[in-house]
Amino acid sequence: MTRTLTIHDMDALVSERLRAYAERGGKSLNQAVKELLSAALGVTAKPQMRFDNGLRRFRGAIPAKYGDALLAYVENADFSKVEAEDM
Repeated sequence: MTRTLTIHDMDALVSERLRAYAERGGKSLNQAVKELLSAALGVTAKPQMRFDNGLRRFRGAIPAKYGDALLAYVENADFSKVEAEDM
């Protein structure tokens, strides 16, 4: 037997993430909610969720041979020192 569910007062961030998830997958909100609930309850496998941190667009911007050096620099950088004009 199928059931109908209405969700009231959904948190704004949850709603935003749900809409983004549905849009990325080309699904309706209803389909996305059913998929996520099924996965959360262990009925189906968990969908792989990806969130864009904005860095994906830089992929390939530098030659791969410089990747390790750049990563080491970023990991050791002191980001507490920011120039006023960069804020």
